Amino acid sequence: MKILVAIDGSDCSQRALSYVLEHTSLFGTAPELTLINVHRPIPSARAKAWVGHDVVEQYYKEEAELALGPARALLAKNQRTAAELLKIGEPGQEVAAAANHGFDLIVMGTKGRTGLANLLMGSAATSALAESKVPVLLVK
Repeated sequence: MKILVAIDGSDCSQRALSYVLEHTSLFGTAPELTLINVHRPIPSARAKAWVGHDVVEQYYKEEAELALGPARALLAKNQRTAAELLKIGEPGQEVAAAANHGFDLIVMGTKGRTGLANLLMGSAATSALAESKVPVLLVK
């Protein structure tokens, strides 16, 4: 089974990965894990032009490293590995789009780093549920 785990650096996304690692028997023998981190694009084209392409790319890379660091540590602690996907765009849409190309399941937290945007369930989770063609497992 190929599982796509959405990681945004939040405690909730870390719990989602922990759930997969602690319940591997639910997912068949040795599920293949891929972590996906999606960063929202910098909204101002003018700001991007002012600082330059290389600076913007470095910013995205540093943000992904911060988000993925704890997940990598958890994988190492559990003697597991995972591929990684780094995307720029709207998180729910990008997670669903990636999953629709060869994954069997999306696992993600219900609340990420969106603050009070959605009280019951994060906007990325809501969007992924709406757009995914594969099952989505939400972990609280």
